Amino acid sequence: MVIDLAGVWEVKIEDEKYEVKIPGTLDESGIGGKDELLLKKEGREFVKAEGPIESRLTRKHFYMGEAAYCTKVSREAIEQIGENRVFLTVERSRALRLFVDGKEVEAISGTLATPYRFEVTGLLQEGSTIRLLCDNSYPDMPAANILYSSAATDETQTNWNGLLGKVGIEVFPKAFISGLWIYPKKEKVCVKATISSDREFKGILRLDSDAFKEAPEQAVELLKNSEVTVVFENIGINENALKWDEYEGNLYKCIAALIDENGKKLHEAASDFGIRDFGYDHEGRLTINGRRFFLRGEANCAEFPEEGHWPMDTGTWKSIMEKYKAYGLNCVRFHSHCPPEAAFEAADRAGIMVQPELSHWNPVDAFLPEHSFEYYKKELTEIITSYANHPSFVMLTLGNELHSTDEGVARMEELIKLARKADDTRLYAWGSNNFYGDKGANQKSDFYTGSDYRKTMLRATSAGMIGYLNREYPNSEHNFSEICSEIRKDYDKPIFGFEVGQYEILPDFDELEEFRGVSDPVNLRLVKEKAVAKGLVDDWKKYVEATGELALLCYREEVEAALRTPGMSGLSLLGIQDFPGQGTALVGMMNSHLEPKPFDFAKPERFREFFRAQLPLLQLPRYTYYLDEQVSGEIFIANYGRNDIKGKIEIEIIDDKTGTKLMHQTLESGEYKFGELSYGGKLGLRLPLLKKALLPVNPESEHGVCLRILVYIIGDDKEVISNSYNIWAYPRFTPERPASIYESKTFDDKAKKVLEEGGIVYLSPDSDAESLPHSIQAQFSTDFWSVGTFEFQEGGMGQYIDAEHPIFKHFPTKSHNQWQWWPMANGRAVMVREDIRPIIKELDSYSKLRPLAKLFECKCLKGRVLFSSMGLQQLQEYPEAKALLSAIYQYLDSEDFCPEKVLETADLEALFV
Repeated sequence: MVIDLAGVWEVKIEDEKYEVKIPGTLDESGIGGKDELLLKKEGREFVKAEGPIESRLTRKHFYMGEAAYCTKVSREAIEQIGENRVFLTVERSRALRLFVDGKEVEAISGTLATPYRFEVTGLLQEGSTIRLLCDNSYPDMPAANILYSSAATDETQTNWNGLLGKVGIEVFPKAFISGLWIYPKKEKVCVKATISSDREFKGILRLDSDAFKEAPEQAVELLKNSEVTVVFENIGINENALKWDEYEGNLYKCIAALIDENGKKLHEAASDFGIRDFGYDHEGRLTINGRRFFLRGEANCAEFPEEGHWPMDTGTWKSIMEKYKAYGLNCVRFHSHCPPEAAFEAADRAGIMVQPELSHWNPVDAFLPEHSFEYYKKELTEIITSYANHPSFVMLTLGNELHSTDEGVARMEELIKLARKADDTRLYAWGSNNFYGDKGANQKSDFYTGSDYRKTMLRATSAGMIGYLNREYPNSEHNFSEICSEIRKDYDKPIFGFEVGQYEILPDFDELEEFRGVSDPVNLRLVKEKAVAKGLVDDWKKYVEATGELALLCYREEVEAALRTPGMSGLSLLGIQDFPGQGTALVGMMNSHLEPKPFDFAKPERFREFFRAQLPLLQLPRYTYYLDEQVSGEIFIANYGRNDIKGKIEIEIIDDKTGTKLMHQTLESGEYKFGELSYGGKLGLRLPLLKKALLPVNPESEHGVCLRILVYIIGDDKEVISNSYNIWAYPRFTPERPASIYESKTFDDKAKKVLEEGGIVYLSPDSDAESLPHSIQAQFSTDFWSVGTFEFQEGGMGQYIDAEHPIFKHFPTKSHNQWQWWPMANGRAVMVREDIRPIIKELDSYSKLRPLAKLFECKCLKGRVLFSSMGLQQLQEYPEAKALLSAIYQYLDSEDFCPEKVLETADLEALFV
């Protein structure tokens, strides 16, 4: 029986008393002062910042310190308690102490990640005062590590102060079942039950479940004021019992009954559980129920801007898990925090795997301070015991990006050993991306997840825009097999990517209307005010769309590169959801409210096109070709579903502009084993043969064409598994500048003379900092994470291309970067006047919103000017650069070249000095 203590309580803070709603926080009751941004200094110290908070959401009410929550025990409660055992529980809080009528009661259990429990048997009377002292400054705890973690950082869920979830008095008989744990292993189940009694007791403990072949029982005998653990080993599982698996939330209930010598049932405890095995195979690949699967994860950083804390109800978490599934996710990593039980329950039902972590982010001296080591040992133990019966709970790490000394590492390994001894049905690791991969894989850990391995990247992009995606000419062949081979030299356990993605997207200002709770989106409002002041709002949604489409393209490359790597067990993204802190890192397909953004790029089905268990992969050496070439590629089938795929691979070549099918090819029938990346055959596409088919339906194709290669297979169950790739093909020629155009790398005297005489000038300087002193180095992708976090990044967000401009009549393009733009996108972008509307605008990070351009036109003096910062003359090795330069020449020599904007010579001179 539980006596609910929800209601209005009194809270005392620094001699002031307020009313507060429990369960709830001070923020939710409107209690607290002005939010204070704490800036991390050297080591683990924090200082307060001045001015409005631009880097994260602002709490409407801020309080950090001790708060005393008080309520009185009612007569009705005392009548229900009777002579029974009594415990006070608080599902979630901060550092928490209990006083009953002024006397402190020591907690039996309780951490930031698990419920607090106090035995109050014999202490409560009618009118007794319950006082719970909650302190979110974390005295005698590793405060800096906690405040840096997602469990308590104001960058996401806030460092709230309060009492959350189930707050009440639990009433039990004198002898009762105080704990019940079910551990399925292979085809057997081990059940452990703890019996507590404040008197001598003899009886039996009986188990029952529809999943068990039997209803076992054991004799139980306890002395007064004692506790005993009863273990049932090797309980048989019914042959028809359903396994818990990816997207299959099959659950059973185990009921434990405590019966005395007279056959009277004194107490009954029950728990849901799932039958599943989680581990890895002989090749170091993650498995569930013995089957290899591909981990498609997401880092949940506890972003809940309305409440400022985790939802505590299963219904909300069920909705969250369904949204994750809609995007193709099968695993959620809870970044440096552990969610409440409702999250585990929802994941159980959805068939979503979860990886909680300790409330721990320490990039300096993890586990070295004794109080830190002891606290995290307690938190680890309690997480494992509190959530043991949830089949979704498959992995755990000791925190995020931990650094320490050899002694600290030894303590990490001690904790792994402790965890494995307590529960060997899960996998454990020393941390996520510890030492940023510099120290390699830890031999005691069950898996390796990192952004790098000894300075070699395990993803396509990282801070500083390093990584192959922006540094190597694009193809669909890249994989991480080489780095996996290095890891395999001394580590034979699972490998999966860490915080993959982090491609920034411009903010959707419509989300401002959704903030109605404890968070004030000052940071987003400041961006909007800046955009309004710079005259950007009319086209803002187009800019959001362009950055979102580009981010989606980059996420796809990250995922497919991992799928192309046979040695990888998957990857964990960052992320599907916006991160409203750390400089405002809006990297998600969903906003901070976990709602899909209202744009086509953010539709779950588009992400799920490539983020799925089964996918054909076409490996091409490049995406751009000449029209007289042959396109060759190899096809592989990534099959991480439950069954083999049998069938023929079909290939269609489609004109992307008209949708006309130009060619169809069928490969020999094959069988593609589940758990494998299997070779499917070759693509051989002779572009000259397509040219004849293209011209009648797309006359412009003789200048350049975008083709879509559709690869699909129809399995025995008639399900179509498909993927598609765009390629671009151009005529082979050398661009010839018309005699009517003066082309120059500088705005020299001859250029001015030509303009004075009413001529045409094409300004095309080299794309380097020396030639363009007022420019930034752009890159193909959007910015990584945020300039607020990585201030050394230039901040470019990709190009917005005026795709309807006549200059692109013979150069097929969309309004955002696609692979044919890669050489040009990596050029420099110049600062221009805010009233210039570029043909190619370089979008800028929302922290700056500088007017940047790569291609614009204007009138000057009596003539006309086209300016390019892309350095096309230095890119003539690429078909796409030749084609673009040719398109520019044709445009400049046509009647379409009629710029409206007028610039002075000083405006053009300013670009070069």
